[in-house]
Amino acid sequence: MEACELVATELRLDRIEAELATELPPHLRTFARAHATGSPSPPAPDVLRRATTLAAARAALAHPVLADRGLALLRLAAPIAIESDPAVTAARAATPTWEALAALAAARDAAARAWFGRRAIEVIHRLHGSAAAGDARAALPGVAGGSSTLDDAAAGAGHDRGLPPAVPGWFEPDGIAVDDRAIAQAWDDLRARHGGAGGTVRFERNAAARPRAIVVDPGREVIIAIPARIAAPAGRFAVLHELGHALAALGLPAGIPRALDEAVAACVARAVEREPCPWYSPAARAARARRLALARVLDRIERALPELPEASDRPADRPPWALWNDPGAQAAYVIAEALADALDQITGQLIDAAPAPGALAAAATALREPIDRLGSGAYAI
Repeated sequence: MEACELVATELRLDRIEAELATELPPHLRTFARAHATGSPSPPAPDVLRRATTLAAARAALAHPVLADRGLALLRLAAPIAIESDPAVTAARAATPTWEALAALAAARDAAARAWFGRRAIEVIHRLHGSAAAGDARAALPGVAGGSSTLDDAAAGAGHDRGLPPAVPGWFEPDGIAVDDRAIAQAWDDLRARHGGAGGTVRFERNAAARPRAIVVDPGREVIIAIPARIAAPAGRFAVLHELGHALAALGLPAGIPRALDEAVAACVARAVEREPCPWYSPAARAARARRLALARVLDRIERALPELPEASDRPADRPPWALWNDPGAQAAYVIAEALADALDQITGQLIDAAPAPGALAAAATALREPIDRLGSGAYAI
């Protein structure tokens, strides 16, 4: 009977993956254009919104030979199931205020409990490595400080240690212009340095674009939305960060957990902190410390939702864009910095700006294995 169930589950996965191969790339190209221009996002393909897709993904987790495919599909479909709930859609359409964020979080929790039996933020953390990354220390034998770094990040997520002051000059033009040619050169340099990334990367540029890498087809195609003008260190960092996402998408198997994806991007973007980099900024290290502190604050707030912090503990008059539109990102950012420390150490990038080709992908793969194992086992949803 078990063999029959395995074959039936595999056939269902085959059909779903065939539909996704046809429907998802054109959807994501449209999504990338909408994101770059600030237009409404197109609805997710119907196949990702079906209850049968979630059921097939969860069934696959029970079979070791299918667990990787099931987890990759679940990482796509579970957040869409939550966000597509009618009550969540209605709450997300409200004007973003702190009170509206509490209502949105409550709607997400109700949808997640109906589907998965737990809060929405717990589902996202479990699926994308934020809940499991502390146990990834098992993949770091012999790396000095690896275990304590990950333990500190896992323990520190959700704790407010205060925000450092704004970094002078980080958002101000500093005379280093970044045009299309410079970006193309940066991407060529990254591929030459790290190796293993084929496929194509193209850019959607718009004056108001929020930097984001959209993986159209893992291993083959990535679109990066970036602003039309990049004149400040913060902009250069953002471009490098998104190029790091592209490097991960084109050089690693599909279904990367969010925490590890962010770690590869963070590792790549740290080049802006090193003087040999033509995009170097002396403000970059302080800016990274402030980003991490802010992520800790927002993660603490997000874990407590729908309970709101006191007005004096809120970092702004309105909730940040990420809390409204990108649930779970803050914990991923916190864990990613610890994982990026480990990637730096494993690849030797801390002391050598040119690690061996393939070293970053190999290190990321070593870190991914325990995260995925927990995602499909003890952390399965």
